[in-house]
Amino acid sequence: MSMQSIPDFRNARIIDVARQGSTISGIAHRTGIPFPTVRRVVYAFENIGVIKATKIGKKVFVRVTNRNHPVVKSMVESAKWINSIIWDPDTFVARMFEKHNIDYALVGTSKIKYTKNESRNMVQVAVPNKFHSKAREIINEGFNGIGIRTTEDPRQTIGNASSVIYVKCFPVDDVNYTEQIVRMADSDEDVVIRISDKDTEKNAMQQGSREDMMFVPSENAV
Repeated sequence: MSMQSIPDFRNARIIDVARQGSTISGIAHRTGIPFPTVRRVVYAFENIGVIKATKIGKKVFVRVTNRNHPVVKSMVESAKWINSIIWDPDTFVARMFEKHNIDYALVGTSKIKYTKNESRNMVQVAVPNKFHSKAREIINEGFNGIGIRTTEDPRQTIGNASSVIYVKCFPVDDVNYTEQIVRMADSDEDVVIRISDKDTEKNAMQQGSREDMMFVPSENAV
């Protein structure tokens, strides 16, 4: 799949939710895209006959007029790719870090995904002190580039798991890990996942706030 611009990814998510039937406010809530932006996109697609918007009372109900329209079909495929990243963000982060030669190790709730098979669409990762700022920049640019909002406060994801992804980098002196090969959720690619050892995880999570520990089982808390 070729990379698209931010508006294309944003529009794909709007069309995908509209395809399932929703309101403008409902689309904004499910995607995390600002209401004015959703409204503008909905009416732009209505002008070309892809979407039908019907106002009933104070709400505007939205539906796709033709699911087989080539614009709709292409955007639904893009939305599937984006959704796979929303629900499997740690492998997306791992691939970005590998591309940019950033050493890392999954800790906390991300480590538990591979050691205890408890999956959450959150990322907690340890990186060397010297790469901490760059790692955060790579994460922000990567997720923003496909229209996904991230936060370092896990409380913001409660009730918003499909629109806001919690991603937190913890700076440490040394990063030690074991490697595991996993299949990317968004493609047939294999990616090497680095899972922290006990010392790396301890050093990382000691810097975490009470909020950072919200989704880490007590037996794993440091």
